Amino acid sequence: MLWEYSDVAESLVDSKSREWHVSKCLSRLLLNRGINTDDRLKDFLNPHIDKFRDPFDFERMNEVVKKIVDAKEKGEKIFVYGDYDVDGITAATFLVLVFRQIGIDVDYYIPNRMEEGYGLDRKAINYINNKKGRLVITVDTGVNSIEDVEYANRLGIDVIITDHHKIIKEKGDEQLLIINPKFSEGYQFKFLAGAGVALKVAQAVYMTLGEDLDKLYQYIDIVMIGTVADVVPMIDENRIIIRKGLEVIKKTKVKGLIYLMKYLRLQNKDITTTDVSFFISPLLNSLGRIGTSKVGADFFINEDDFEIYNIIEEMKKSNKKRRELERSIFNEIDDEIQNMEEKNFKYLFLKSSKWHPGVIGVVSSRLSIKYHVPVVLVAIKDGVGKASCRSIEGINIFNILREMADKLLRFGGHDLASGFIARTSNLDEIEERLKGCMEISGKKKEMKTLRIDGTFSIENIDENMLKDLERVSPYGLENEHPIFLDEGLEFENLKKFGVENRHFKAFIKKDGKRYSAVAFDLGSKIDEEGYKLQRFDVAYYPEKVYYKGDESLQIRIKDFKVKDDFYNIFTQ
Repeated sequence: MLWEYSDVAESLVDSKSREWHVSKCLSRLLLNRGINTDDRLKDFLNPHIDKFRDPFDFERMNEVVKKIVDAKEKGEKIFVYGDYDVDGITAATFLVLVFRQIGIDVDYYIPNRMEEGYGLDRKAINYINNKKGRLVITVDTGVNSIEDVEYANRLGIDVIITDHHKIIKEKGDEQLLIINPKFSEGYQFKFLAGAGVALKVAQAVYMTLGEDLDKLYQYIDIVMIGTVADVVPMIDENRIIIRKGLEVIKKTKVKGLIYLMKYLRLQNKDITTTDVSFFISPLLNSLGRIGTSKVGADFFINEDDFEIYNIIEEMKKSNKKRRELERSIFNEIDDEIQNMEEKNFKYLFLKSSKWHPGVIGVVSSRLSIKYHVPVVLVAIKDGVGKASCRSIEGINIFNILREMADKLLRFGGHDLASGFIARTSNLDEIEERLKGCMEISGKKKEMKTLRIDGTFSIENIDENMLKDLERVSPYGLENEHPIFLDEGLEFENLKKFGVENRHFKAFIKKDGKRYSAVAFDLGSKIDEEGYKLQRFDVAYYPEKVYYKGDESLQIRIKDFKVKDDFYNIFTQ
C-alpha cells in the first residue's frame, strides 16, 4: 500500500488555526479536505437542517406534490414501492410514517428479492390495483420501468418514480414523472441516497400543505440509516442528514429501533456511522438478502412489542445465515484464485448455480477490495443469471453494462456497484464484452493508496483531539476518516484472530506507556514472533470503544511499515 502524505504547508496550517480559533490538528484536517474559506468552514462544521436545498429545485416537483395532495384530498390510497435493500426499505417506511401523520392514506410494498427481483413489475402492480391503490410512488427504484409504468397507467394507476440510480435514456422517458438528482438540471446535489430523495419529496409535500417540518425531521434517523447504508459521498445534504439523524436516533420515535439498539447494547452511547454500518444495517439487510424484505419495512412501522421482538429474532437468524453463506462463497472463490496460474488478472467474472444471489454482492465487494480489480459474480438458477458487480476507481461498471444492454434482461446501479439479470446463454458473450471494455479502459492494477493527514504522536491523543475528529465526521466517500502517522513504535502481546488469522490485536508501546490497538486485514503482514525485534511506523486513527458499558481508547491501525528490523540482524 502506498502512503500519500498531505502537502498542505505548515505555515498555512498555523495561520488558519489562529484565524479560525481551532487547534492545529483540526486546521490541518479541514485544509486537507479543501475547507479553506470562512463560508466553507461554517457549512462543513455546522451542517444544520436550515441548509437543506429547496426541494422545488427539482424540475417537476410541483407535479409530484400535486398528485400526492390530490390523492390526499380525494381519500385515495397511495402505495410506496421500495427496493429490498436498506436504502429502499428506509426510504419507503420514512414516507409511510411521515405521510400517515398528516392524514394521507398510504401503504407499502417491498418486493421479494428471490421471487420478484429488482424494479417495478406487473405482479406488484396487480397487487396494488387489487388493494385499490391509485397512486404508486417508487423509492430507490423504478428508473428503468417504462413498460411497467405504462401497464399501471392502463389500469388507472398514476406512478411517481423517485430514484437516485443512473438513468438510461430511452424512448418514452419524457412521459415518466421522475424525481432523480442525477436526472435533474436544476437540483445541484447529485449524490442523495434513495432515502434522501424520499426526504426531498416529503419536504415538498409538507411545505405545500403548511405542515411543520419539525414533525418531518423527527423521523430523519430512518433516512440517515438508508443514507449510511448506501455508501454515498458524505458531503453537502448527506452530511446534514447524517448529523441530524444521529442526533434524533438517541430519542427515536421508532419502537423497533429502540428495541434493536437495546439488543445491540447501543442505547447508552452516542451512535456513530460505524455503529450503523457494522451493526444496524447488516441486520436490516439480512432480511432482504436471506429472509423476506417486507419484514424489514414492518420493523419500522410496527408498534406491537411481540411482533417487533419476532422481527428482531428473524433478523438475527437471517444475519447468521447470511454470514455463513458469504464466508463459504468467499472462501470457495479465494481458494480458486490462489490456485490460478495467472495472478496478474485484470478482472474476475465467475458464475455458479450453488451461490445464493442475495449474498454475492458482499462477496463481490470483499474480493474487489482484496484484489483491487472489478468483480462480477453470477448466481445461476433456471436458465437465468443474477449478477452483482463491484468495480474500482477508474472503471465505471455501470457504463460497461450499458454498452451491453442488448444482452441483459435488466440492469441498474451506480458507477462502482451495479447488477444485472441475463439469460445464461448470454453469459459467455457478456464476459467477452466485459473483457474487451477492460482492455479499452487501459486501467492497470494499481497499488492502493492510503492518504495520511499528518504526523501525530500517540501519547498526545486527548479529549480535545477526539472532539476535533468528531467535528470532521461523518466519514465516508469524499470525506475519508483522518489517518495519522506515528514512527518507531513497538508492538507487545500481539495475537492474530479471525478467519485465516486475517486480523491482529496488540499493545503499542511508546515512552513506557501501552495503548490497546487492533488491525483488520493486516494479519498476513506481520510475523507473530519476529515483530518482537522490530519497530514500526504506524498509520492509524484513535477511536472510542465500548465494552460492557465501559469506554476506552483504542488505536485502529490502518497500515504499518517496518522501521528498524533487528529480527533480520539477529536471525540471518
